[in-house]
Formats: sequence, C-alpha cells, structure tokens
Amino acid sequence: MIREIEAQFTEEILAEAIKRYDINKEHVRLLGGYESFVYEYQKNNAFFILKISHTIRRSRNHIRGEIEFINFLKNKGLAVSNAVPSDMGNMVEEIAAKNGSFLAISYEISPGKEVSAEDWNESLYEKWGEFLGKIHHATKSYESSYPTFKRQAWDQEVQCKAEKYLRPDDVMISLIKESLTKLTSLPKSKDTYGLTHTDFHQSNFYLHNGDIYLFDFDDCSYTYFVYDIGITLYYALFYPFKEIENKTEYYKLFFRHFMKGYLKENTIQEEEIVYLQDAIKLRHVLLYVYFHQANDVSSLDEESMNRLKKLQRIAASNDPMLPIDLVQEFKSIYNSLK
Repeated sequence: MIREIEAQFTEEILAEAIKRYDINKEHVRLLGGYESFVYEYQKNNAFFILKISHTIRRSRNHIRGEIEFINFLKNKGLAVSNAVPSDMGNMVEEIAAKNGSFLAISYEISPGKEVSAEDWNESLYEKWGEFLGKIHHATKSYESSYPTFKRQAWDQEVQCKAEKYLRPDDVMISLIKESLTKLTSLPKSKDTYGLTHTDFHQSNFYLHNGDIYLFDFDDCSYTYFVYDIGITLYYALFYPFKEIENKTEYYKLFFRHFMKGYLKENTIQEEEIVYLQDAIKLRHVLLYVYFHQANDVSSLDEESMNRLKKLQRIAASNDPMLPIDLVQEFKSIYNSLK
C-alpha cells in the first residue's frame, strides 16, 4: 500500500463508506489491495466488492472514466465486472480526508473462481490472448463521453515519476527514461494505441465455466498495445501459478498460444513486437519503484532487502528479460495462421 494513503486511512473512513453503500458492517471482509483498500461484502443475498482509493492516485472523474470504459466493454460483449451505485445513486462516493479525499466505488463480484495450477495450460493461454485481443480491437472505436472523464496516459502514472520515490543517483531512473524513450518512439494510431486494462494479470480475472471474467480496471490507461501485452507476459511468464521445470520452453509455449489467441481478435505488426522485450523490462522496473512507494527501504528486513536487490539486479542487466527471440517466434506464429 502507498504509504501516503495508508497513513490517512482510518476506521472512520471505512465506516462512512459502508454507510453510504448501506452495508451491514458484519458482512464486510478485507481482501487486501496494493494501491486501494479492497473489501468484499454481502448485501441482499449477493456479493460485491467495495474499493476505497484516494485522490493521490485518481481523481473522481478518472474513476468515472474507468466505469464508462467498463460499460463500453460490457456493451461490446466482453465479460467484465460492472460498477454499482451507492445508496444515494452515486457511482463514486467522495469522503474528505486531511490531504485530499478517499473515493469509494463498488462493483459486482465476478462469477467463477480464481485461476489455479490445474487451469494453467495451453487452453488458458490462448483464451487469455483472445480476451486481450478483443479489448484492443474494441477500444479502437472508444471515445470518452466527456473530456474530464478521459483516463490518464500510461506515462503519466505515478510509478513513472521515479524521482519522487527513488534516490537521485538510482540507476532505475535512467532505465525508466530509456524505456519510455524507446516505447514512445512508436507511432500512435488507433491500431497501436488506445485505452486498455493495463494490468491484465492472472490475479485480475476469474474463470467462469472455463471462460475469463475480467475485473480491477483501476489501472486502465491509454497506452501502446504492445506495452499492454508486455504487462501480461511479465506476470504470466515470471509468476506462473504452477512449477515450471524448463522455463525457456515454457516461455515459448505460452507466447505461442497467447499470441495465437490474440491474433484471432486483433492485428499487431512485427515492428511493434520489436519493442516487447523493452515493455516487459519496464514493467519489472516499475515494480521496483512501487516497492519504494510502499516501503521504507531504510528499515527493510533481510528477506525484503534481498527481494529489492534482486529486482534491481535483473533490471540493471543488459540481457533481455526473456532468453528467446520474440520477433522470430511471432513470425512463426503469424505465418502458421495464414
């Protein structure tokens, strides 16, 4: 949790949010959360999610933009979790704090179950790629209804402002700038850039009757589609939900089936795939920044310090994040689908 947000959060804030959504406090259970406080609650024999964020991260209008995008995807036939109004009919409830405000939003809880080791197979990889391809294809026709609702651009995210959280001499600052420079050299068009989920990893969807049901659009932003793919690959390849013996072969297998599914629903060019290793590296570096957001690094225990050093060591390496030629792999996949 971002320390500036955690320091302001109180039981009174939670009680006020519960009141505004007319929830029985006995039916509220903390689930956790990295950048927001996330709760599950029961009401009228149904289950919902209550998320309490802060204006340090998002404005009220940014969240309304998130909800509008979710509704857009829902209308396009994608399985996503809808937001629900408060007792007063508001989609976002604002609760004043000492510095800014807390913002409470509620969502329908997604049907289905968490992804398990048993689900981790080629069928899932392909469905995962198909779903992301559908989002990228759909967003090409998306337009925000109000300019004030427009979501932030990916490079405006607070994690990219590394100078706020890192020491001035930290090598990660230059690495982030280098990655941003590379990725922003790509041309922006409706076929390469748009509003998308931007955090489509395995803990942000359930499987319902074998199909993906996506939630947690808190990070949705305007970004390059190749970066969005890179985010998914980073989590799926480096943090799989089962033990992998031959990692290189697993990387190839996952990429092959994921991109096969993706290309069923959307097109992407070889010139974009060239930047995929950089996209994966950037996501890794931003986790290093987030670690500094959430922790006082001057007082870490040995385990946490070792984790931080590992993040830094991998990020600072000149080796590609994945020991495979993604462009050649993509060519092979693309040609096999002709």
